[in-house]
Amino acid sequence: MLNIHAAAIKTTICNCVVVATYSLNTVQLSPNTGYAKGDITLVDGSRLVFFEFSRQKATGLEREKYRYHFMNASNQLVFRYDNAPHHPEIVTFPHHKHLPNVVTGSLVPCFADVLIEVESHVLELL
Repeated sequence: MLNIHAAAIKTTICNCVVVATYSLNTVQLSPNTGYAKGDITLVDGSRLVFFEFSRQKATGLEREKYRYHFMNASNQLVFRYDNAPHHPEIVTFPHHKHLPNVVTGSLVPCFADVLIEVESHVLELL
């Protein structure tokens, strides 16, 4: 199941029209756990750096930890989704989204949705 998830991430990256280059590293830590991490450079020089730690459970693959950090070409934060437990005041705790001047609640994003959001942002600026 982890291999299928990693392949889906790679396919999503390869199908994104604003990706210039990328690195993707996937590691199977045990029969039931593994992670995927990567760094994607977009055609405008912005970057998406991501990490997902997943565990295979009877109900399916669960992302226990994730971080999707999108920054502009000057390395300034555009947004970051993560589930680090450092904003207990957020109603969707521990899931949240950082914007340049605020932290908001968020649903658990999937990689494909984050890349669509990145793609929309880049296309708006071109």
